Amino acid sequence: MKILITAPSLDENENVSGISTLVRNIIRYGSNEFVHFEAGRKDGEAADTGWFARQTALPFRFYKQIRKHKPAVVHINTAFIPLAIMRDTALAAAARVAKRPVLLHIHGGPYVSGEFANPALRLAAEKLLQMSSAAVVFSDAEARSILKRFPGTKVRVLPNAIPLDEVPQTGREPGEKTFVFFGRLNKSKGLEHIITACRALKNQGFKFRYVCCGAGPEMLPFCSEMSKILGDDFDYRGVVKGTEKWKVLSRADIFFQPSRDEGLPIALLEAMAAGCVPVMSASGAVADVIEDGRNGFIVEAGNTDQTVGKLKFLLSESAAGWNEFRESARRTVRERFDFGSYLEKLDKLYTEIER
Repeated sequence: MKILITAPSLDENENVSGISTLVRNIIRYGSNEFVHFEAGRKDGEAADTGWFARQTALPFRFYKQIRKHKPAVVHINTAFIPLAIMRDTALAAAARVAKRPVLLHIHGGPYVSGEFANPALRLAAEKLLQMSSAAVVFSDAEARSILKRFPGTKVRVLPNAIPLDEVPQTGREPGEKTFVFFGRLNKSKGLEHIITACRALKNQGFKFRYVCCGAGPEMLPFCSEMSKILGDDFDYRGVVKGTEKWKVLSRADIFFQPSRDEGLPIALLEAMAAGCVPVMSASGAVADVIEDGRNGFIVEAGNTDQTVGKLKFLLSESAAGWNEFRESARRTVRERFDFGSYLEKLDKLYTEIER
């Protein structure tokens, strides 16, 4: 089956994106024939007049690609944020004109569960869902939220997953614990919360390292502030990929990312598979993955006292406790988020909407 699939650039040097990571894996491991259509800004790409002009032309180029490749299904990956909703409503309209079924894959965003303040944006989201043969979300809670506001939507639940063949199973060296951040450096990732928590831990005498991997608009101010707090114990690596990514994760201890408006981060699953203990806020489907106090810790976004308390507990944990947390994190991904099962479910969805 031929699938036309949208995503930002699949080049990790151009884009730090969970959507891009997932789509790369779908194309690499899937049995279908995939044609990638680039939709989404590259890291550092300015939203100038040239960019807006290209967005205006995007639906027409999309329509031409549909006519050229004649896919059985059009797979649109989106996030429920304003620009993505407006863009992908136009892409879905192009697919409808071309008489191709659309699988709409929603990767988090504030409007998955939150109410729309802008009536025009809500109408666009409604039209986008109506033009889709099925909408995929990460959790039952997200499905209920979509159905409550947009009755009649054909919603399917499909949590993210990762291939496990490259995941290292190595032990950690004893000594200072290492925090790791993997992803796009923007405010929605809870960067201010990270800064405040790390400052509090440092002021209370806790020693730890912090490795930051990624890129984004808040890179410079975030790295500057973290360097002031931690000095040489803060290490910014930029964009890491492949074996280098797994090397970083296999040496880290705590995946600390108290994000707002997440879906189900691929980086979270990768970190847990490598044995990192996650400390995350309960946005999107994160709480479906992390069982607080068992395979990681859930914190309230912006609640510094609660976050610092849980991090102090974790940093003070015995070696036996750490081994238990790590193995529980690994087991969660191994048993529930295997990529082979994911592809089987995705293929069933393609077949379902093709008919």
